Amino acid sequence: MDVMFWVWLGVLIVTAVVELATMEVVSIWFTFAAILPFILAATKAVGWVWQLVIFVCVSAILIIALREVTKKFLLRNSNEKTNLDALVGKKYRMLSRTDFETVGSVKINDVVWSAIGENQQTIEAGEVVEIVKISGNKMIVKKAGEPAEKIATKAEKTAEKTAKNKKNAQKDSKSLQGEGEEKTTLQEMKIEPVEKTEKPEKPAKKTKKS
Repeated sequence: MDVMFWVWLGVLIVTAVVELATMEVVSIWFTFAAILPFILAATKAVGWVWQLVIFVCVSAILIIALREVTKKFLLRNSNEKTNLDALVGKKYRMLSRTDFETVGSVKINDVVWSAIGENQQTIEAGEVVEIVKISGNKMIVKKAGEPAEKIATKAEKTAEKTAKNKKNAQKDSKSLQGEGEEKTTLQEMKIEPVEKTEKPEKPAKKTKKS
């Protein structure tokens, strides 16, 4: 084989590995551009000068024409993947039942997704589920607790109980305050006892001797 055959083979491998490692749409153009010179070198159709010219021209055309479009497409897919990954661990309500042979559905941000239970778990409609992972266009879910209605009712009861306890505490505080004021008033109204003054004894009358 001609030396240029191995050169272009090396270019193909190196640029492809770099692109796979970085995913920055930087060296992929040189990978595609090296394909034609690689074939020409294998068939010895043209000399290395024309192979190099073809490589440079094809690389320039691909970079100018497709780089921005491809980068936008890859970034959009990356953002979509990131947004979907953010759903893992969040809780939603099942719209329809799922079991080992039935695919259910779950509503996420006004979009209905297919959902199946983890390990073919049976999950009834209305139950709250947690997203475990995303497989293609399906959500893998598991039971997260009580149905959403029960959770809402429980929260309302807790709020009512808290408000009731607060009112009772305020009543007790007012009651204690009233008792304190009443005691103070009674203490102020107490009349001190009047001390009795002893009357002086009258001297005994003297009797006249006859």
